[in-house]
Amino acid sequence: MSEEVKTAKELTEKAEQEMMLDGFDTYGDELDRRLLQGTQIKFTNAYTWVTRAGEEMPTNAEFIASNVKRVEAKWTKDKNAPPQTRVLLPGEKFRDVKKLNEETPKSEWVEGPNGQLKGPYENQHYLYLLDRLMKRYTYVASTIGGNIAVSELVQQVRDARMVYGPNAYAKVRLSDTWMKTSYSKDGRQRPHFIIGGYTPRRDGGSGGKLVELPDLTETTKLEQLDKPTAKQAVDDEIRF
Repeated sequence: MSEEVKTAKELTEKAEQEMMLDGFDTYGDELDRRLLQGTQIKFTNAYTWVTRAGEEMPTNAEFIASNVKRVEAKWTKDKNAPPQTRVLLPGEKFRDVKKLNEETPKSEWVEGPNGQLKGPYENQHYLYLLDRLMKRYTYVASTIGGNIAVSELVQQVRDARMVYGPNAYAKVRLSDTWMKTSYSKDGRQRPHFIIGGYTPRRDGGSGGKLVELPDLTETTKLEQLDKPTAKQAVDDEIRF
């Protein structure tokens, strides 16, 4: 191949790549590095899901659980200030938060929800959700019930990826379920995510389409599945 033909081919390929990557793909700010993305939602003591502004979230709509992060937070005495945060690396374990708080001077302790002082350190889980229009939501779990909800969701996604492959993402509905507590024999409701199915990410071999994955609830269909490869069993993107 002559040098001129080779150069023309390279220029053509470069032009095609530039056409595929527009301003949406190459937007160069801190969007994906922000911990709070889109609208923050929370689970209330009245067992409802609301936005930070108090608007009720639908419990019959499906969201894609797009990512989860584990965060170590340290609060300050300024109630209006966000906590200092550190995102844990994949595979890194939480530090002993009880020990961290015990070693922190009482002068740095903060007021808790019940009005009593508590240590400033807190383990959190940030769960990111997308609605049908790709609007982002962030749920910050810092309570026992919230952490259980996120842990259960992560485990289900990890199990699903052993079957569907590493590009499967859960479609969830916001819900609640009962749990035992140490302070009440009646227990209380906690956050819960109902999984209604799974969908692949855009580069997962589906041409960018959010297609329905097969229903695996019937035994006959389970028997037709190929055994997951070693890569499928360990190549997990939602790390917990």
